[in-house]
Amino acid sequence: MSKKTEISFEQALTELEQIAENLERGQLTLEESIKSYERGMELRTLCQSILAEAEGKIEYLSKSGSGETQKKTASPKSETSSRAATPPADDDELF
Repeated sequence: MSKKTEISFEQALTELEQIAENLERGQLTLEESIKSYERGMELRTLCQSILAEAEGKIEYLSKSGSGETQKKTASPKSETSSRAATPPADDDELF
């Protein structure tokens, strides 16, 4: 994947979204679909790599003085409010 240094995360994501739209329309030839799918997989891998690297940097930057990682959510939610909105599922209700 030689395009890693040539394309930003945002550009890769935009291209990936366009590929997905084109494939969903079903108007591509088989050969075009295969090439698009291959490019999409390259972009997916690139995006995952960039996100993993960013996550590593964030964890490094958020280490406490003792060396332990301080994991915090970006927007903390109250557990009681999220639980009240979605009651536990009962397997009997599914059938």
